[in-house]
Amino acid sequence: MPLPLRRIAALTMLLVFCLMLPRALAAQPEGHTGWPGDWQTFWSSGEAFLLLQQRGDAVSGTYQPGDGTVTGTTRDGVLRGTWSEGGESGDFIFVLSADGQSFAGRFGSGDWWNGHRAAIAQQQRPTWFSGATPQATLRSILAAGNDAIYHGREGQVRWIEPLLTYDGPEGDSSDRERRRRALWHILDISTFRLWDAPVPRVGAEPGETLAFEISPAGTSADHSLRFRLGAEGLWQLVVPPAVILQADLERLIDARGHDTLEALERARAGSPRMVMMDFLLGAKDWDGTGDTRALRALNLDHVPRQLRRIEGALMADYLRQSIDRIGFIYWQEIPDDPNRPLPYVYYRHPVGDITIAPTDILDGEGRPVERRWRFSRETMAELPDIYAALEKMPLAPGLTTPPPLSQFFATRQAVLARAGWLQAEAWGLETWQWLGVLTYLGVMALVLMAGWAVARRLAGQDSWQGRLVGQLAGPVGLMAAALLFLDASERLGLTLRAFGAVSGLSAMLLILASAALAYRVVSLIFGALMAKATQTRAYTDEIVLSLAQGLMKLLIVVGAVIGCADVAGLPYEGVLTGLGIGGVALAFAARETVSNIIGGAILLSDRPFRKGDLVEAANTLAVIETVGLRSTRLRKLDDTLMIVPNAQLSDQVISNWGSRRRRRVLMKIGLTYETPRAQLEQFVARLMEIYRDQPEAETDNVTIGIKSLGPHSIDIELWGHFRVFSYEAQIAAQQALILDILSLAKELGVSFAYPTQTVHLTPDNGAVPTTA
Repeated sequence: MPLPLRRIAALTMLLVFCLMLPRALAAQPEGHTGWPGDWQTFWSSGEAFLLLQQRGDAVSGTYQPGDGTVTGTTRDGVLRGTWSEGGESGDFIFVLSADGQSFAGRFGSGDWWNGHRAAIAQQQRPTWFSGATPQATLRSILAAGNDAIYHGREGQVRWIEPLLTYDGPEGDSSDRERRRRALWHILDISTFRLWDAPVPRVGAEPGETLAFEISPAGTSADHSLRFRLGAEGLWQLVVPPAVILQADLERLIDARGHDTLEALERARAGSPRMVMMDFLLGAKDWDGTGDTRALRALNLDHVPRQLRRIEGALMADYLRQSIDRIGFIYWQEIPDDPNRPLPYVYYRHPVGDITIAPTDILDGEGRPVERRWRFSRETMAELPDIYAALEKMPLAPGLTTPPPLSQFFATRQAVLARAGWLQAEAWGLETWQWLGVLTYLGVMALVLMAGWAVARRLAGQDSWQGRLVGQLAGPVGLMAAALLFLDASERLGLTLRAFGAVSGLSAMLLILASAALAYRVVSLIFGALMAKATQTRAYTDEIVLSLAQGLMKLLIVVGAVIGCADVAGLPYEGVLTGLGIGGVALAFAARETVSNIIGGAILLSDRPFRKGDLVEAANTLAVIETVGLRSTRLRKLDDTLMIVPNAQLSDQVISNWGSRRRRRVLMKIGLTYETPRAQLEQFVARLMEIYRDQPEAETDNVTIGIKSLGPHSIDIELWGHFRVFSYEAQIAAQQALILDILSLAKELGVSFAYPTQTVHLTPDNGAVPTTA
């Protein structure tokens, strides 16, 4: 018994709910655990880093700077409580967002206090934290600030509070926040070396101070950093009052030639510092959107555009692995002046340098349109040797081994982790690379041999599926071999050292293989369409298919040539110009062929006949068989095949018997002179009736009568039309008429005349001549 409709609907909804529930649970945002965690908070006049803990409904925490505390209770995502800082306190209310990633709040007299979850800070002091010397203190402050500003780890700033001391009267948390923000901007727009920071004397006493002058790149303006040894043995950076810091910040910005900090930030976007930052931060987010940012920092103008993603990943791997071994990057040590007159050499080694240099970006006509700082082309060429010199160097403190960006480094790490002895180098490549080359070559050979074997075996098959596979096997095998070659060049790193042209060669091989496969596919598709078109009388389908096939194949060839030229680094304009000149020369040399193709197009547009039509051309009657791209095939009435170039056929007068709406009937009937007049008249009258009785006869326009007295007969002419279209139908209709005429003659007793000849013989003796 079938279930009721409502029960079916209920069961369906329950099933859908059960299926969707796991997805809904999986879709919950990560970190949605209520209030516990690290929060970056801000209000109208300041900001703080808030660390909350929760037990049941009770929530407590601390915030820095200011050594403030918060306590409260939560219910349904609403946290109510009190804050306390430096003898001051007040109420607050926080409302958690639906996804648990932010909150909206209010405190005191109604000022807003909002926040969002921050990247979880280290629960223990980071390895870079130190206040043993002014240099260590400054390094810790830069590391925390760079982590917060450029890496999104705002929680790291809480660790530097013990390394700061505030000069002048102690303000509230908003005042301290303004001081720290101004001090950070001064540090960030300056360029200095940590190594130049002052070194304290042995046995320095608490309260002792040291100064360190820093200044923006390319200017003589400076700002003095003061360090003071605290009672706890930490060298602290003295933070002057906000008024002094703001005045110094404006003075340094003016020295760089700008009115505002925002204008200075925009101006230094193309500096060596930003190039380094774009590369390292982009490489960190390579699988997201960072690859474009990182590749923009590399000078890959010598690499074809199609290969820059592959080559760029390999170069980025070499560069990042080398930089991570050279040392920890502090952005403020790299100049940020885009107008710097000389390239910036970040690292120097006997085998090569890592240099950031200005380059001119050219337009399509070779004119410079932009000046951009990038890692130089020479650096790209020397990176493999630099990395080889640094490979055994451990990573800089605080860094971990990054995931590889390229197939080469991923493969190399996987292989050497299992067989380190394969790293030995010989003839420009490591042992594992040579083994990989031999393996790839063997597989490529097997693929090509398999493709050719399948092609030979199935080419003569009776089934169309077998023939199809046989005809595609060769190009598909070539395509597979090209893909293997391209994968080998990327995975084995064959584009380096002595194999610099391998990547371009592999890309060109892939283009040619793709073109060969496309060429064969076009032939098969149009061959099938042409076979179907030959089964109809419409010749236009065949002409269209022939022209379309030729055009498609021409486009494939031209596209392959342009693609190979682009990979080889040749400009499009030169290739297209060469094709144009070559096309003119080819057209001149093969002008007859071109004229025949144009003639075929004319026949296509004029449509003077169809396949199967009987036409008269060149004083010859013939039936149209096929119309090709270059010529037309006609079958003469004696079964002789005639091939006429399209150019000649399109210039001739063509009488198309096959396209007539009716076919003419012209018959001459000769009766003997012995036929009496009455029988002649009766024969003509009855002949008219017989003609009108024919099913295909057109009776509106017919003429039948005695036309003339011939040399051997009395000639009667029948002139009319049959409503038939084909020559075969005309013959059949005429046959029926002739048979009826023969029956009429027998019925009336008249005889058809046939040629006769009378010979008169005259004797030599003058006797009366006799007739023989």
